[in-house]
This record gives sequence, C-alpha cells and structure tokens, in this order.
Amino acid sequence: MKRTIFYSIAALLTLATVWSAAAQSTYTSALAAKAKKGATIYGTVECDGAPLAGVAVSDGYEVVLTDKKGVYQLPSAKRNGQVFITIPSGYEAMTEGDDVVPQYWAELTADAATAERHDFALRRVENDRHVIMAITDIHIANHLDDIGQFKRNFMPRLREEVEKYRSQGIPVYTMCMGDSSFDSFWYDFLFTIADFRHLLTDVKYPTQFFHSMGNHDNNGSHPYGNDTDFKAADIARKTFGPTYYSFNIGNVHYVMLDNIYYINKPTDAKTGKGIAGSRSNAILVSEEQLKWLEKDLALVTDKSTPIVIGMHSPIYKYRQNHKPGEIITRFTDMERNRSLDEAYKLSSLLKDFAEVHFITGHTHRNLTVHCKHDTDKPIIANTIDHNISSICGAWWHTGAHGGLHLAPDSAPAGFEVFPVDGKHIEWYYTSIDDGAEKQFRAFDMNSVRDYYRTNGEVRVFLSHYPNRANFSDIKDNRVAIHVWAWEPTWTVTVKENGVELPVIHRPMENPQYAISYHLPKSIWRRELDVKRYDKQDKTPHMFHVTASSPTSTLEITVTDGFGRTYTETMTRPKEFSKWMR
Repeated sequence: MKRTIFYSIAALLTLATVWSAAAQSTYTSALAAKAKKGATIYGTVECDGAPLAGVAVSDGYEVVLTDKKGVYQLPSAKRNGQVFITIPSGYEAMTEGDDVVPQYWAELTADAATAERHDFALRRVENDRHVIMAITDIHIANHLDDIGQFKRNFMPRLREEVEKYRSQGIPVYTMCMGDSSFDSFWYDFLFTIADFRHLLTDVKYPTQFFHSMGNHDNNGSHPYGNDTDFKAADIARKTFGPTYYSFNIGNVHYVMLDNIYYINKPTDAKTGKGIAGSRSNAILVSEEQLKWLEKDLALVTDKSTPIVIGMHSPIYKYRQNHKPGEIITRFTDMERNRSLDEAYKLSSLLKDFAEVHFITGHTHRNLTVHCKHDTDKPIIANTIDHNISSICGAWWHTGAHGGLHLAPDSAPAGFEVFPVDGKHIEWYYTSIDDGAEKQFRAFDMNSVRDYYRTNGEVRVFLSHYPNRANFSDIKDNRVAIHVWAWEPTWTVTVKENGVELPVIHRPMENPQYAISYHLPKSIWRRELDVKRYDKQDKTPHMFHVTASSPTSTLEITVTDGFGRTYTETMTRPKEFSKWMR
C-alpha cells in the first residue's frame, strides 16, 4: 500500500511540473535589462515590444514598480518561489494556445543569492466595461459523473452568459474562489487540482481564468507540521500560480487571497488513500499576506476605486436567519474559534476605500451581506460580502440522483455574474438549470403535502428521521417561495385576484432538496446515519403566503436591488417533484 501511495504522489508531482511549464511566463524580451546591486529578481514588462512603466511586480513580500524602460529590480529572498506582476488597467496577460490561465507569474529557478531574469508581455484591451463570471466550489473528483455533468450542464450555461456580453464587444473574465478539486479523493480517483487545469483546456473554457486557493485544493499527503500549509499548496501554486496576487481590469482593482490555513492534524479516523491527516484547516488571512496587501493597496491612490477581493471562505454573515442585523465573522483562529480580530485585520486595510466587495464560496450557499446594516461596526460599512453558491451544488449528488442541480441551501447550483461599467458594479445569479431569467421557485404546499402523504420512500425516510420536516399535516393553501439569491435590497410581492397577500419571510426546510439529496443519500445508499440526517437544514430565503383556495392563481413578483423583476403566474394546483421548476 505504501508503494502504491508513493507512486501516486510521484505521478501527481510530475503532472504538476508539466503544468507549471505551460502556466508561467516563459517570455524572453529583447529589451535591455541588467540586475542592479541587491536585486535577486529582475526583468522587463512590455507590450508590443514597447516598455511599460509603473507596473507593480512582487514576490509576495516586496512590491516594486517598473521604470520608464520597463525594467524592475526586486530584492527577494525567494521564499514563495515565484514572481508576479499586477496586470495594469487596459491590458491583459498573454495565454498560450487553448490555455486560459494568464501568464502573469514566473517560477523562480535559481538559489536565493543568484539574480535571475523573468520578463512579461502584455496586450492592450479596452476593459473599462467588463464582466466577471464568479464561480466557486466545483469539486471535481472524477466520480458521480462530475466531469460529465460539468461538461454537459455547467459549460453550456456559462458559454451562454459569456456570449451575451462578448457579442456586445465586452471582455469577460472568470474569478474562481477555489475548491476546484477535492483533496480527500486525489489519490482514490486520481484527479488533482492539476487535472482540473487540464479539464479547462479540454472543454475550451471561454475566458481567462483567475484562481484562488480553496481548502480542498491542498495536497493532503503532507503531514501535520510547521510548513504544512505551504507544502500542501505546492501543486496548486505550480498549476495556477501564486496563492495571493492582484490585477486591474478597467477601473477596478482585484485581489485574490488565500484565507485557508491548511493544518491537516493527525487523526485515527478513516481518510482517503494517501491522505496523511484530518484535512483540518483554519480560516484566516496570514500575516505575510496582510503585509503584502498593505503594500499593494498603497499603490491604489484613488480611494474611489472599487476593490474586489476574491477568496475561498466568506468573511462576514448576519447573526440570525440571514436577515439584516448584527454582523459576525466567519473567520477562525488556529483552534477554529470565531475570531473577530482576524477579520478586522483585513477590513482595517480597506476602510479608506469607498466600495469593497468580497467574493467568496466555501459554504455552498447564497448569502450577500451588506455590512452597512451593522451600525456598531463602522469599519466594515463600505463592505459587501457576496457568498456565492457552488457549481457542484451538493457535490454533484442531486444531478447524479436524477434531479435538478441543487446546493445544500436547496438553491440551484450556479454562479454570480458581475457586469462592470467604469466604477459601477452590478450582479445577478445564474443557475445551471434555469439560467439568469429565473430567480425563485414557488411550491404549492398542498401538492407537497399530498406527496409526503403518499410517497413510500418519503414514509421510509421519515420513519428513520422523525425530526425532519414532515409536510403531511401542513395547513391548507400555503405557498412557499424560495428566492435563492435574496438579499436585503430585494422585495417579494404576491397577488391573488388582484389583491396583495401578506408575505412572511421565514426559514423552512426545502422539500425538494430533502427528496433530491437527503433521501437518496441515506435511503438509496443505506447510509442510515441519524446524527447526520435527522435534523432540519432550513433554507433562510423562504417566503410564505396563504391563498384563499386550492385552485386560485397567484401573480408572484420578485424585484432585485437593481430593479430587475422576475415573475411567475402560478397556476394551482402545481405539481411537486424532484424536477419541479
């Protein structure tokens, strides 16, 4: 067994080396450059053979600017083993062939005392208007037909959104907030973060791809120790580049951070093949990143510039029921206790900017937090945390079980689209199954009640898990509306025969998710785990009305924070099933 693991690790490292050769900038410039005293990394940045001045270059610790000849001189201890540029506004980094990862970094090859040269080439592009496809938690592991589902279901929907803007001449980019792979299965199913990069090329992914580190993108074969976090990220770093970096698109400054500290504490529990520990992690931004970020942001002198930070785990959430109110942090310290200080360290660097957006994943749930709602914490009032649901939904299970693609908050799996015009940023959610034009699902609870009363599998499920929501006795003529990307700026109205009905916002277990994920996972696969399944996982973005009869038609209107409206004429009775839209 040890020999098998050894060969698997060797194969993975070889694959990472192959990808690193294609990933980094290997450009050689004709511009003159010579290392000055103290510089261990130097080189040029150019466009069409002409030097570019004022481009930021960094090793993750120091930040310097290119001079008028396009030359940079970087005194570096080479601790991270890479050098990268901050792509300036109006430019893009090069890509190679069908590869979609921009070549904004280079791998260091000489020892710390030896000066080495690395050059970068950019191309001009008008990108004051641009669009970001924000995706996260893809969790490709080479099982449950996840690669097939990714190709058949996700990619056509993504291309649809990309083409919507490309046809108008607007450049489109992707920010991925990590967990593209699934560390516990790297050696079981031989699919790593490097294989995910290959998959992007295979499907001819249609935009440049900026990646952030997720906890499941770490190599779990590295045992617990002082340098586990750095070593476990090595393959990801060689595949997608630095784990923290920045770039400019138009009038927006983007930063990608790694807020996962991979610990991998020892455990006696059964883990995947080749995994050395528990895959544990803390959620924080390291001191070295914060020091680098302070230097990076110091170069953004116009404080009206929107700052967009992509990272895996969200930073803030509302305390109760996802409604406006007190803001608490999701960050943890090394012992996994909630740590307000860790979140404040990051926010304090951003307090002088007029507008800050975090784009995050990890939870597989939609929750947009407008931090201005918490007047007790003015330091974060300029911040919105967009916690976005996942591409994989519930780890690809609901699609594999023959249903819609649903995530653990019962929302459709999907991604967020951010159209940007100058300094104005908007956003909307796009689901894999229904696209951007549908933003809610209405349930006729009379039909749900009938299903729960008559379906044999549901009766078996509830006999094992009596604490789950049982809709068999729900009162007459209730209607539940799941507005999956709801945030406090949205409104929900329902009319029956022209009369507006009172709408109540109240969490509820989503019956469609229960029969699409929990029932097949526990009953079909005989995973009769009371601790795991005998509890309600209530969906916070549920709205409720009571109709006057079982056959009346309801007019449902949902309006988002930008005035976009989404409507449904709900003819009742309305069927309930795994496939109900």
